[in-house]
Amino acid sequence: MRDFARFRLAVAAAVFAIVSSLAAAPRSAAATKGLTQAASQAEHEICGRACLDRTLNGYLAALVAHRLSDVAFTPDVKFTEQTAVLKIGQGTWGTFNGIGNFKLHFDDVDRGEAGYIGTMKEWGYPVIFCLRLKVTGGRIAEVEDFVVRDEGAAKKLDAMQPNPLFTQDVPPADRESRAELVKIANMYFSGLQQNTGKGDYPFAPDCNRIENATQTTNNPEAANSPVYNPGLAVMKLGCVAQFKTGYFKIDTSISDRRFVIVDPERGLAFAFAFFNHAGRLKTITLTNGETFPTTIRHPFTWEIGELFKIENRKIRQIQAVLTEEPYGIRSGWGPDGFALSEPKPQPLEADAASKCDAKCLDQIVDHFRAALIAHDPALLPMADRVRYTENGQVLKIGDGLWGTLTGWGSYKLYIDDPEDGEVGFVGETFEAGMPGLFCARLRVVNGKVDEIEVLDTRKETPTGFTQPEGLTNPKVAPKLASFYDEIPEAERESTKDLIAQTDLYFDGIEKSNGNIVPWAPGVIRVENGTQTCPSSFGQAAQNGPLSCSKQLDTRLFEYIFPISPRRYTVVDRAHGIVMGTFMFNTPGTVEYVNVPAVGKVRESRAALRPFSEEVDEIFRIKDGKIQAIIAVMTGLPFGDASGWTESLR
Repeated sequence: MRDFARFRLAVAAAVFAIVSSLAAAPRSAAATKGLTQAASQAEHEICGRACLDRTLNGYLAALVAHRLSDVAFTPDVKFTEQTAVLKIGQGTWGTFNGIGNFKLHFDDVDRGEAGYIGTMKEWGYPVIFCLRLKVTGGRIAEVEDFVVRDEGAAKKLDAMQPNPLFTQDVPPADRESRAELVKIANMYFSGLQQNTGKGDYPFAPDCNRIENATQTTNNPEAANSPVYNPGLAVMKLGCVAQFKTGYFKIDTSISDRRFVIVDPERGLAFAFAFFNHAGRLKTITLTNGETFPTTIRHPFTWEIGELFKIENRKIRQIQAVLTEEPYGIRSGWGPDGFALSEPKPQPLEADAASKCDAKCLDQIVDHFRAALIAHDPALLPMADRVRYTENGQVLKIGDGLWGTLTGWGSYKLYIDDPEDGEVGFVGETFEAGMPGLFCARLRVVNGKVDEIEVLDTRKETPTGFTQPEGLTNPKVAPKLASFYDEIPEAERESTKDLIAQTDLYFDGIEKSNGNIVPWAPGVIRVENGTQTCPSSFGQAAQNGPLSCSKQLDTRLFEYIFPISPRRYTVVDRAHGIVMGTFMFNTPGTVEYVNVPAVGKVRESRAALRPFSEEVDEIFRIKDGKIQAIIAVMTGLPFGDASGWTESLR
């Protein structure tokens, strides 16, 4: 507070001096600009290293106390978490409740930036936190962070101490310029990207790297695995030797390299970046001729924060934190190479004479499936301005699943909407033997596809929730057979009525009220191949399996709010099917719920964190009642969007 008081006095004095000078004599435009720049520079100089660290500590204290009013923000403060743009007060502002022991501060005094890598507690569970603040005029103007929710890594980091190298000054005569520090650190990323083993690798002889609390260089113990693992074996090598193996060619690209904090006084450069793994590489051949299969079988991206200590133009120490994100995810800060909000092409106008009937739409889907397996987009008739998303991320045609899909399972469900030229499909996929579930929407205009929206979830997901074989399980499949039954034309409901009945399902979840949903007797729901109702549901199901309706009445779904946006994309009146893409948003702020006849129940750990879930949900409706539900879902950062709508604000 003393710093802030001094700041206010200093600014007041500066303003008074400027006003007095202007009153004394007219100034030229250049002179006025110079005075403004001087005042702006003075503002930044007032908040030096100690001030930045105190501001950051104050932010952390307010964060865990959930007291937004304790922090001075600019009116237009920008906040991103896990890449998604949120309002200050959302995300971890509602879930963090403690500060851990590991605290590594780093600053950019010239630009008013403060950085932090440390451990925090989220509802008492340890996590790793990476944070950047920008301070302007004594107020926080930018907040950028992400969380690593790996309890083992967080506990390990919490027991460590930051390397003292990061807080040691470089002798003035040996200091590098900002530009040179960025250049040297960026050579690290360039050497990793499609690593050949033949690049210029600027490492000091004693270089080491810590990633999520694990030393990933000069670590012979990591290679002591009962089963030979080349990825672990490379960890016993030093920084230069690792890069010279060519092992890191698994890093397809390192995008959005943003060096946001640079400290010449201490020889530090900190960057946010994305390590993209396309998953196309099936084998790796090292520079010594050794060849082995890769363990990466599907596309994914690491979001990473990396801090470099540089001395004598060499990298001596690296502290990195990273967490997995959907493949192709983009920063919320307008990275180089693409715009922050990519303009969406206007949909094509359909020619009424060239409409595609249900059979035609199904054939288009089959062309799409064949093109994916062949890794050849030319096999699918597409408009010039076709738009493609995968798990909510805008990708180029040919990227993502186009390079990794190797086979299809037996399950097939087509959802046809000839009136609007929309078709949906649900099926089982294989990527180098790994099963997954796939849901797609295609828009067909004048015989060509101009929109493709894909959601894919794999059995290798961390929670183990995806069971692709579940849709063909003999105990489940007969209960889903109604999706294939055609409804007589005279009994078909309007598109409006079908959507209205479906929408009540989401209202029922939000209101914890199963009675407002139009259920048919014996309704079943299968999510990611797992039957989730009727089923046993934690402490609320003491007397046996709960129906879909009774599950909502337990109030255990209170952690989901809001379900927004709700996008109804394909309505197949001939089969009474409604398909849509829905965003289930979980703020992570509901710790306990009062379950009727049970009492106070703590929500599952999975619900005690901010996240959003993109859900492709397909409903079979007959006589105004929901008979069955199939859902395919995948997790996204809280507040993320589907790629076709605005994100949660």
